[in-house]
Amino acid sequence: MIPELPVHDFARVTLEAETPHAIGSGTGDATHDLVLMRDANHLPTLPASGLAGVLRHACADEYGDTVADRLFGHLEGEGRGDGRVSRVQVFWGLVHDSQDRPVEGLREDVDGDELLSRLSRSHPLIRQRVRLNHRGAAEDRGKFDVTLAPRGTRYTFLLGHWSDGSDAASREWDGLLRLLQSPALRLGRGTRSGSGAFRVAELHVARWDLRTPEGREGFRQRPRHRASRDGLQALTPGDTTFRIPGVELNLQAEAGWRIGGGEHPLGKYSGTKEPDNMLPQSEPVIEWRDGRGSWTRPRPVVPASAIKGALAHRVAFHHRRLTGEFVNPDGPTPDPERSEAVRSLFGHASDRDASGLAGAVIINDTYLEPDPPVHAPLHNRIDRFTGGVQRGALFQEEQLWRSRLPLRLHILPRRDIPVPVEVRKALDLALRDLARGWLPLGAGGSRGLGGFAAEHEPEWNDNGAWVNGQDAPTLNVEGETAR
Repeated sequence: MIPELPVHDFARVTLEAETPHAIGSGTGDATHDLVLMRDANHLPTLPASGLAGVLRHACADEYGDTVADRLFGHLEGEGRGDGRVSRVQVFWGLVHDSQDRPVEGLREDVDGDELLSRLSRSHPLIRQRVRLNHRGAAEDRGKFDVTLAPRGTRYTFLLGHWSDGSDAASREWDGLLRLLQSPALRLGRGTRSGSGAFRVAELHVARWDLRTPEGREGFRQRPRHRASRDGLQALTPGDTTFRIPGVELNLQAEAGWRIGGGEHPLGKYSGTKEPDNMLPQSEPVIEWRDGRGSWTRPRPVVPASAIKGALAHRVAFHHRRLTGEFVNPDGPTPDPERSEAVRSLFGHASDRDASGLAGAVIINDTYLEPDPPVHAPLHNRIDRFTGGVQRGALFQEEQLWRSRLPLRLHILPRRDIPVPVEVRKALDLALRDLARGWLPLGAGGSRGLGGFAAEHEPEWNDNGAWVNGQDAPTLNVEGETAR
């Protein structure tokens, strides 16, 4: 304990994954490009350093660098004076078993638990990815796959905070807990491609003033295990409003559509052969009921990357239209990934230096309801010489039929790299195209699949202020404008 900071705030936080996520180990294996970080039980885990880094960046974005430096410390120099130790302590997040208990210590019954047995596999969930060019074909070297932990996985970690007990320090601690509910708080890789979104499932807190005998005794008896809630008070996360521009669209498919390449048929086929190729993307998730977790049947999922890719190409088109940058018939073919609009909104990678940029647009993976209506038409290929059916060219495709697709999009604040107004308007126009049914999603757009429409035009939660060039100011922990 530091004598100037005698008050200790404590929080036990349980997070539940709203989308698949991947905390990478930094290595691959012989078959896949990404391997998950594991604990001693070979289970997915949330490293404390990653949690602390994400919380610090979220705190700086929401409240400013001064509050972030005071809570998480900083090195000496860089115009910030003497170095300062972090007041916040973060402990590793451990995964829950099927009884909703954090897995602490070495467990010998991992293979006997319904959830842990699958989570302990080298690849609990595999998602195939492909990058498309402006012609709708696969980009050269654009095929890859990622290993993920599924939606519904729960983790519990501990937070500590030392302070002087003042009202200002209490507001900073409350503001830090508030950030756990922010849509901008995402963990792991692929956060701009739909992965890494979490919600707070449980929150228990306590405060001990070590200047009093009661506080010292409470601190000495504090929970040492993540499964224990002794001496802690349950805190219900309330509805919190964040200054993050966003838009929602409730899309309705006009007919059939299919996104991704699934492995499991979603329909029920009695007396006929099940389609074994050209299936919608589907994945199992973890559901929690009455304190128990279990795997569900594969549910249809719309990866955010599928929507982001379609929007990126349409944003590049509208941005060139708005700025008068038309294609020269004698010049090179424009590359959408090098478009200013695409790079500033959706980010870009750089393998040679640190010039890469994370995107500002975040979209969640969307899971549809179980047992959706499907349509499985037969197709064949016609021989152009004889006009007959080619031998061996009869196949079947499973499509989702007239499904509802809720879409939610947010814009992450970037203080140092503003998004130009023309780029913002291009994104708004692309969303309007999607709402009007002018931008098909998924496979088969050239043969009538993937058409969606919304009942209303896109409605931004800030009434279009961000689209027109206005950025929300940074707030302090009291909710007042900081700068």
